[in-house]
Amino acid sequence: MIVIVDERELVTEGYSSLFDREGVASAGFAPSEFGEWVSSAADTDLRSVRAFLIGDCREG
Repeated sequence: MIVIVDERELVTEGYSSLFDREGVASAGFAPSEFGEWVSSAADTDLRSVRAFLIGDCREG
């Protein structure tokens, strides 16, 4: 799985769509959601992550 982090929803959805067309699992998060996901995700979910795609994260 590839995890996409970007404050622009259009970007996370766009990358997720492209990866999906190639048969690659992905998950997109806003920066504010990412920390919560990491701390609450199951170990199996975290082990399935193969890459992080970090985009614009200037939230705040």
